Amino acid sequence: MDELAVKLFDIQAVKFGSFTLKSGQVSPIYFDFRLIISYPAILEKVAGLLWKKCSNNATVDLICGVPYTALPIATLISVTNRVPMLLRRKEAKEYGTKKLIEGDFRPGMNCIIVEDVVTTGTSVLETAIELRKLGIEVTHAIVLLDRRQGGKENLSKHGIELSSVFHVEEIMASLEKQSKVDHKVAEEVMNFIRGNRQPILNRNPRLHVSLEERRSSCKHPIASRLFDLMMAKKSNLCVAADLPSLDEVITLAESIGPKIVVLKIHVDILEDFSLTKIRQLKEVARAHEFLIMEDRKFADIANTVQQQFHGGVYRISEWADLITAHPLPGPEMITHMFGDSSSDSRRTCGCVLILEMSTKNALTNEDYAKEAAKWGLIASDIVTGFVGQSAPNSDFPGWIQFTPGVNSSSASGDSKGQQYCSPAKAVLERGADIIIVGRGLINSQDVVATAETYRTEGWAALTQRITNP
Repeated sequence: MDELAVKLFDIQAVKFGSFTLKSGQVSPIYFDFRLIISYPAILEKVAGLLWKKCSNNATVDLICGVPYTALPIATLISVTNRVPMLLRRKEAKEYGTKKLIEGDFRPGMNCIIVEDVVTTGTSVLETAIELRKLGIEVTHAIVLLDRRQGGKENLSKHGIELSSVFHVEEIMASLEKQSKVDHKVAEEVMNFIRGNRQPILNRNPRLHVSLEERRSSCKHPIASRLFDLMMAKKSNLCVAADLPSLDEVITLAESIGPKIVVLKIHVDILEDFSLTKIRQLKEVARAHEFLIMEDRKFADIANTVQQQFHGGVYRISEWADLITAHPLPGPEMITHMFGDSSSDSRRTCGCVLILEMSTKNALTNEDYAKEAAKWGLIASDIVTGFVGQSAPNSDFPGWIQFTPGVNSSSASGDSKGQQYCSPAKAVLERGADIIIVGRGLINSQDVVATAETYRTEGWAALTQRITNP
């Protein structure tokens, strides 16, 4: 290890002086491991040492390098050890596949992330988030150098074990031992490292704020009501009642109503719809205290969706507490659909924006979700939350995240492109406040017992996320 440390110093991959880091801090040491690619023998040595750090090479399905320095290292590991590699882009291209993750994989495969330097762990976490969106398991990352400034601890909170070839203390000890730096420089570096251990800046405070505090930030009465129900019932369970008969939906609601906070339906698949029956469902919702979400996924011009919402045979605005909408047509669709500020529907029904879907190869990419979240915040007096597979970078704690595709079965998805995740993964890794469970419950032998299991698991995960940030 002393030999490798000296070689890295000799090629100036380890520099001493005064360097401004990405965080804005001025550091007395800088690691420029991009230079390694010009020295094949060193690159080979680094790749070999990193591969040895894998906890169990036999169970590695995939590896993925954090762009960009780690990409050639990951490539060499892939070729040498015959382990398939995925490529993560920093941003999706505007042409071709437009994907952030390239490669051949299946949901449920596990992937080890490769990085050159870890400080707080943000870059590794960002890569893990993109992989997890696709159903890929990420529990381990390997890094050439851990600066020991909080990265290992931060990643552990997100279920990622970090293994490193070097700690910064070890590199400094080797260089001082080989007379490459004097004791004064080594001490200056170590004082800087010890004085600048830091957690990842919380990119989404919403995830760790108490429900009581978040409720006080709500700008829509339905969002406030939902927080009240969650706290009172100790539940964050939404059941997707995708059944063909409204009579069946009512029967299901009567049995599982005490366990849930939201019942999601698709009114246009109901073969026996009538306003009389929908009012019966509304009475069940009042009795058992849950909200009704009509998963209509509005996505048309404002004039059309206004008629779809208020008129037609369904008259959705008269009974739905929540509706879903695609942000694709733009913010005018939402504002005009609900009417002006005096409209009753603005207060009695909240809009849930669909930022991401749980289906494979969905076109709702990261850039789309970010832009949609921006105008959703502008219309926060109407928008109560969003459907997503990850938490958008928003500081607004009053938004509620609904995550679909929650299923405790061992299957990673169905034959139609749906991708599953467990309640714990949805809440702890993907940022869900409300877990949406469909076939995993309605097809079970005992829907009440299954609902209680999902309620317990979902609530436990949410409590853990809030109390152990």
